[in-house]
Amino acid sequence: MSDNEVKMYEELLELLEKKFEDGEIDKENYSELKERYQGKLEQAKLEARQNGSVPHIKVSGAQVSSDTVLSTAGSAKISGGDIPKDIKFAGSAKIANDLVCRSLKAAGSLKSEGSITAHGDVKCSGSFSCAGFLQATGNVKFSGSAKVGGEVIVEGKISASGSFKCGDNLQADQGASFSGSAITKGNLLSQGTVGANGKIVVEGNLVGSDVFINRNVLSHKLKRKRSSSVEGTVFAIDEVDISNTVVEQDVKGKNVTIGAFSEVKGTVYYVNKIDIHKKAKLANEPVQIQENQLKL
Repeated sequence: MSDNEVKMYEELLELLEKKFEDGEIDKENYSELKERYQGKLEQAKLEARQNGSVPHIKVSGAQVSSDTVLSTAGSAKISGGDIPKDIKFAGSAKIANDLVCRSLKAAGSLKSEGSITAHGDVKCSGSFSCAGFLQATGNVKFSGSAKVGGEVIVEGKISASGSFKCGDNLQADQGASFSGSAITKGNLLSQGTVGANGKIVVEGNLVGSDVFINRNVLSHKLKRKRSSSVEGTVFAIDEVDISNTVVEQDVKGKNVTIGAFSEVKGTVYYVNKIDIHKKAKLANEPVQIQENQLKL
């Protein structure tokens, strides 16, 4: 059985209903044909699911589905697959395999055993867990706790408040914003501004047009926070302003501010301006470079 056969039996049932309503078929034949077509449809869906071609959706609660939107409230289980709709979950949702959709919105708890590809925005409040990679052509916004086992690739901007963890590289073309705690077990790369208030850990390089970590946070508040850390280099096309942050390698930017309780174990390179707080620690003297030398 194929997707076309599933669609065929669905269309036959719709046509049968119309013919019965219009009086073109009597009740006896209507009942016989409906039972036959429904049986064929269920068989087609079962075989298609076994072939992985048709997503299986099970909902305990309310479900609304149209040509463009799938909305559930309560408990939802999805086999995975390609669902070319905007998906909205309210309550708990589990996805067994890879999922491809338009936009994805969840309030409550969402757990995916595979990867998620969204041809639009992803917005989740509550608990979000994705074992594979997460890819979105729009913006991604998390509030609560969010964990992605693989790469995160966002064509728009990513923002997260609460707890965020990425198990590989994170690329957010238009910017990244974090408040709370954030961990990236790889590079964090953006063509926009990267900002963090709280504790951020990057196990690779951190790159943005501007990079701000705990910018404008009063020094007495920083004493109560554990240090952020970047295991690679911090690089910005324009401005770097970091406080309470340990950088294992270099810091590079046109204008650089190394704030209170920060430590740079490599070298600070700047083009125009440099500002080092008296409570910051540098392993080497800052080096002024030309703009054409500003490279990662």
